[in-house]
Amino acid sequence: MSTPIPLIELSALPEGRGRRVCKVGLDLAVFRIGDAVYAIDDSCPHAGASLSNGKLQGTRVTCPAHGLKFDLDVVCQPSAPTLEVKKYAVNVVDGIVMLAPDERSPNDSSVSAGKKTS
Repeated sequence: MSTPIPLIELSALPEGRGRRVCKVGLDLAVFRIGDAVYAIDDSCPHAGASLSNGKLQGTRVTCPAHGLKFDLDVVCQPSAPTLEVKKYAVNVVDGIVMLAPDERSPNDSSVSAGKKTS
């Protein structure tokens, strides 16, 4: 296993909002929701909008460009014909959000887009 990579201080990650973090060639959207921290690709697979700027409701982030919703807690089904973003395994060590680059998230590596709702 590779050495974990520091992404951002937990104190710099606002509660209930995303933050864009670029490290080791990755462009990530990192979210803090209560005690949980999530990291996904920052680019929406539909048109490339920054998901870190999306509205967060619970564990669901809405793409600011077209309204696609990605649930950070739900993993996509392999057979589902949906747009997906890669999810990365992260943990907090001594107040720093750390990326484990060789690990998949505990439940897989992607979250899928839900339907746009008005």
